[in-house]
Amino acid sequence: MFMKSNLLVFIALFASSVEVLAKSLEQLNIYSFRKLELIAPIVSSFEKESGIKVNLVHGKSKYLLKRLENDGEKSQADLLLTSDLSQLANKKHLLQSFSKFENLEHVNKNLVDDEQYWVSISIRARTIFSSVNTTLAVPEFYSDFNKKRYQGQFCIRDLSHSYNKELFASLLSIGEKEDTYWLQNPNKLLVKRPTGNDRDQLRALAEGKCQFAIANHYYLDMLANSENKKDQLIASKLKRHWLKTHKGTTLISTTTAAITKYAPNKSNALVFMNYLLEDDTQKIYASQLFEFPVYTKNKQDQTTLENNNFKMIPDVKAVKASLSFLVNPSML
Repeated sequence: MFMKSNLLVFIALFASSVEVLAKSLEQLNIYSFRKLELIAPIVSSFEKESGIKVNLVHGKSKYLLKRLENDGEKSQADLLLTSDLSQLANKKHLLQSFSKFENLEHVNKNLVDDEQYWVSISIRARTIFSSVNTTLAVPEFYSDFNKKRYQGQFCIRDLSHSYNKELFASLLSIGEKEDTYWLQNPNKLLVKRPTGNDRDQLRALAEGKCQFAIANHYYLDMLANSENKKDQLIASKLKRHWLKTHKGTTLISTTTAAITKYAPNKSNALVFMNYLLEDDTQKIYASQLFEFPVYTKNKQDQTTLENNNFKMIPDVKAVKASLSFLVNPSML
């Protein structure tokens, strides 16, 4: 009887240990096209709250997407985090649709794929910057780029970069000739051959190498909040302006999340996606990454975004509409 009792205790302890071990092995494998330091606070917070271990691989989108395709069914990647939607153009064959989850209903329907292959996580805008050295009037509308006075006045990164391609596609999706005529030869705007990233364009602007720069809106905040005093000095010399379409809206792009086709930990991927859209997590995007949240409390009204910090009218409809141009590069 004693031996039988001990055996039952051993079995119970063994079963309990296996359960604990299984829980400790819960993990999520993410391919991120965003820099580690940008999403580290969110990943760390998620791990503490969920107990799920996150294995993060960071790299350029073209390399990680190629790896995902080559690995096929053997891929261990569960989730993709993109720096903009254009990186997922023509990539649905590498993804799988996801079922609805709790916080999805807090996202504007224009920021979610119709077949639920991706969901927007945060919002940014490609904006125009001027400096204390700028002598020209600041363009207010995209159509102002057609004016001769702005030719040879801009610092912009490589025009083929995904940030610029997303902007061009969004403009074309609206279909207003005045907004897009300058796209026939955008190089006319350039003061120099494109080199470097968005931060480099802002540095060049602060140094007086151009009258204006085009960059994602949050880079000014990053420079201003940097521990580097040189970055702070650069930020103090710059001003940000929201460009408008003929409708008065400002074009935006979004970072996105998508589940891979052969995700071995799909349920954990869904948990993470839901976490990214929690109100508190969205506040991290705003306070630490200086991006705009996609979360809206009013689930019955998804036509507007609740954010007093926008100071512009985001054109949410153009986000999804731009994909038709992004999936057909010849249209750009």
